[in-house]
Amino acid sequence: MTRAFSVAQAVKLSLILGVTTSSLLGSNFKVHAESGIGAHRQPQITSVKLAQNSSAISRFQTFAEADELYQKGQLQAAENLYRKVKPEFETSDRRRTAIYEVEKLPGDAQVYWRNANEGLQQNLDSKIFLPLQLLLSNYPEFIKGHLLLAEACQNKPEACKNSAKDGQPKNALEVLERAVELYSDEPELLKAKIKALEKEQKFLEASIAARQFATIYVDYPEAPEFEQFAEKNLQRHHAKLNDDLRFQGIFSALVGGVKAFRTKDWQAGVSGFETVSMLLQGESAFGKEVADKLVKEYQQQGKLLEDPQVLNYVRGIGGRLEPLMGRKFDYEYYVIQDSSINAFALPGGKVFVNTGAILAANSEAELAGLLSHELAHAVLSHGFQRVAQGKFVSSLSNVIPMPDMLQEMVGKEHSRENERQADILGTRVLTKAGYAADGLRNLMATLNAKSGGKTETSWQSTHPAPAERVTYLENLIQSNNYNRYAFEGVKKHKEIQDLIQGVTPSIATTNPESQPAKKPPKGNSNTRTKPTRGVVAIASGQTRDNVEIRIDGGKVESNRNFTINFIVENRSDRPFAFVPLYAEVVTESGKKLKTRFSSAQAQIPAKGTLKGEVQVLGQAWNSQGSQNLTLVIKESTGGGRIFRIPF
Repeated sequence: MTRAFSVAQAVKLSLILGVTTSSLLGSNFKVHAESGIGAHRQPQITSVKLAQNSSAISRFQTFAEADELYQKGQLQAAENLYRKVKPEFETSDRRRTAIYEVEKLPGDAQVYWRNANEGLQQNLDSKIFLPLQLLLSNYPEFIKGHLLLAEACQNKPEACKNSAKDGQPKNALEVLERAVELYSDEPELLKAKIKALEKEQKFLEASIAARQFATIYVDYPEAPEFEQFAEKNLQRHHAKLNDDLRFQGIFSALVGGVKAFRTKDWQAGVSGFETVSMLLQGESAFGKEVADKLVKEYQQQGKLLEDPQVLNYVRGIGGRLEPLMGRKFDYEYYVIQDSSINAFALPGGKVFVNTGAILAANSEAELAGLLSHELAHAVLSHGFQRVAQGKFVSSLSNVIPMPDMLQEMVGKEHSRENERQADILGTRVLTKAGYAADGLRNLMATLNAKSGGKTETSWQSTHPAPAERVTYLENLIQSNNYNRYAFEGVKKHKEIQDLIQGVTPSIATTNPESQPAKKPPKGNSNTRTKPTRGVVAIASGQTRDNVEIRIDGGKVESNRNFTINFIVENRSDRPFAFVPLYAEVVTESGKKLKTRFSSAQAQIPAKGTLKGEVQVLGQAWNSQGSQNLTLVIKESTGGGRIFRIPF
């Protein structure tokens, strides 16, 4: 049944998944990048307008210099340069150091705490909630205050809701979510939040919260305990989801049968059951089926961008983010030739990003912010749950008619909540991956400028207004002391933008305004000469006994040196190791070239992956394609396998 799933159905489902959970501006507003790439056009020779004047060029050069210092480990020098071109946020609500001991609080805070405890003993709501709210408004660093307020809200939900003023949390979970947002590294707060999520049967959110803590704070003694929380709740999530979907399958089949009998439309009788059957395959299988159909559709339309350098760039960014997302998927990335600033994620980690979004982003950090936002939608199951819920509501409306406006409004309110969750999770992952923490915030600022500075969100909008998102992301970054002065990645990002636009990177990156862009060779418009310096596409690999070593892109550094990136994926049940000192790059005649590997040892555990690079010294890059060289890696464990990867 699922094999008959049509392209039209895939497109329809992608609209449900993409517009309601993943498009940056929502369905009612669409902007376009300054791009020569249209839906059905070949790239035009127009340079990305990176700078309009000398100050903008100077800003770009300062970022590039800071990036270089950051990559060399000269973090303070890099921060000094970043600060020159990145103004401070207007708000200044920075996180204070967490406090557990009451004795460390000022006198008024101790009075609030004492009154709240007396209120609990006397069972007086007015003496419980008001003192705790005053305490946390003035001293949010007192961790026990959050825990006590959450407990009180759990025991007295109505009193908690009625006592909360505008902007204050109205239930136990909201109390803990706000606290964890401020102090994400405090285990006691997170444990309480996980218990609250479990009570509301939000098992997936509980699993992801635990997994992220164990991944990001791997050195904390509580990390193994949170790994157990993550596995337990993920199993609960799968069990509950399958039970719900089986119920929906029966319900949809019954409702569809009644409708089919009434309308004589027998296809409608099986459509609901078919969709639920697809959902029962699981997120990854469902997302892959939809993605495969969409890819085929984009290929037929000539909109799927297949330039390996652009794809490797996007995949490389995603690869830095994936380990921190909290769920293991078979992540895949696709680039669509479309000038609108947009992207969307399908279940199971299938991410589609428009060229317009790549061109609108000013740096790798901004594009990484967009990708982390989309990956957050996938790991939080926003799209998958949306389709499952939507199918049930659709079936239910056949029995109990619901006004279209009510269904639409409920869906859009749900979407705005999802957007905020994805923004917050995406920004947390972004900063832990080593990018500038304001990458997503800065992209939203660009969207805000293009939207004319819209500041309010009406119920018709599926997403928070860009200005609103900029504000709460600034507060998130400052309250958690996230590092805004980490890697931006402007130079490589500019090279990729130029590739999309059809501009030679070596010229545009050096001085985007002072020199004219070179036209590509006549004939095939996709043909490009390899740059003397810059990113190059390489694709080669070898697999032996469930171990794969593959070359995945490279970079020409000069006319005598270049670097190749390689990936070792160990799918076997035993560790794999090699000694880079004894690895080689050899010519056709067997001559060993001088090389420098990124590390002195390489150990890959069972089911693990390693990313590395090897710099080839004193060897000119062959701009015609194949280098007629071979990377030779010898295993130092077990059977001593030898991998030979020509490139």
